[in-house]
Amino acid sequence: MGHKPHKKRTVPTAANSLQDECIRVQKVYDWVTDQLAVKKKIHFTDEQLCKIEEAMEDPGRRPLRIVCNTPEAPPLFPLSGSEHGNGDFLCEQIGEKRNVSVAIPGGGFADAQLVDLLFTADLKVLVVDRNGELVTEIDCNSSILESFVLCFPNGTDLFCRITKVICRIPTGTVLLNCPSPRAFDLEVIFCVDIQVEAEVKLEVLAKFCAPRDNDLMADSDVIDECPPVEFPAQCPDIFPRPNCDCSLTGEASGMTTEDEGRATLLVDICGDCSLNGSTLRFSFNDTDSSDGKRDFSFNATSFDQDTLKCKECGDGLKFVIEGTGVTDKGRLHDFKLAVVDGEEGQWFEFHLLNRHGHTVFNTGTVEVDEGELEVDDCITFEDIKFKKQP
Repeated sequence: MGHKPHKKRTVPTAANSLQDECIRVQKVYDWVTDQLAVKKKIHFTDEQLCKIEEAMEDPGRRPLRIVCNTPEAPPLFPLSGSEHGNGDFLCEQIGEKRNVSVAIPGGGFADAQLVDLLFTADLKVLVVDRNGELVTEIDCNSSILESFVLCFPNGTDLFCRITKVICRIPTGTVLLNCPSPRAFDLEVIFCVDIQVEAEVKLEVLAKFCAPRDNDLMADSDVIDECPPVEFPAQCPDIFPRPNCDCSLTGEASGMTTEDEGRATLLVDICGDCSLNGSTLRFSFNDTDSSDGKRDFSFNATSFDQDTLKCKECGDGLKFVIEGTGVTDKGRLHDFKLAVVDGEEGQWFEFHLLNRHGHTVFNTGTVEVDEGELEVDDCITFEDIKFKKQP
């Protein structure tokens, strides 16, 4: 008597297991934040001056203060459903965008678009007494027109938001004696958030997906005359910028080995794993006047993303980056920096090069004897390993 074959068993999967999905999202093609300031002079009318001087004649109401009330902007998040403006402030595009070619950090050029944006806000300036009671008020409007270079290809939408309006009165905020000033200066600061977006369909992880064929209908002749679905071209040279592989922060100094002296390094490079906002300051204190060298300082003005490297070095990490900057004498130089952060100690080497690529200053290997430098690894998308489905 033969035996029956075993029934093939399958391994059950959870109802919410990972699977291929196509999602519809707003893709960000560019994202810029900025702070714009405008100054204007505010004048009191004769009627307002009379109210101010009448209040100052009462010792119980002095001193008077000038305060400025600004409209309340919506929170930064959530982005969905937020308005670009309300009755008190507005951000709008003026005219058409223009195609331009711009230099990008790290070298090279990229095609972009130039856009003029107008920011306006209605403000209320109040004069109040020492008890906070209103003496008089002025309604004023402030606006500023600014040009922005953006990745704004055809098929995308521009979303411009004012995230905060700040109003400051540099001088004359307190009124003590008659006669009152007939005018005062007002500074208005617009905090703006500009995003270029387009609605796209993505296959997670971050891959464009196309619509399915219309293959669930009754048999019919296939008509292939409809235009293909094309998404706006991305601008990878402009946005998004690549992440750093590692970060370098701290302040340290030590004796140089090439030109006798003391070198001090103050750095915050890729502190948030992005080169945006990075700083480098270097100073040299010459201790040997016979070699013709002199004290100087150097500030980096730009960093080359392509030169940033972070690799294991013994029991620590080695951080390398290049860029450009200017000395306290106004001389423009390229720089090269290497830092080793290990368990046995820390070292750095700093070079300055002229426009011909020749080294004009070299610290040699500097062993840190004061302060501390910290090299930290940044987790990037390349560090994430994905398991392919069979």
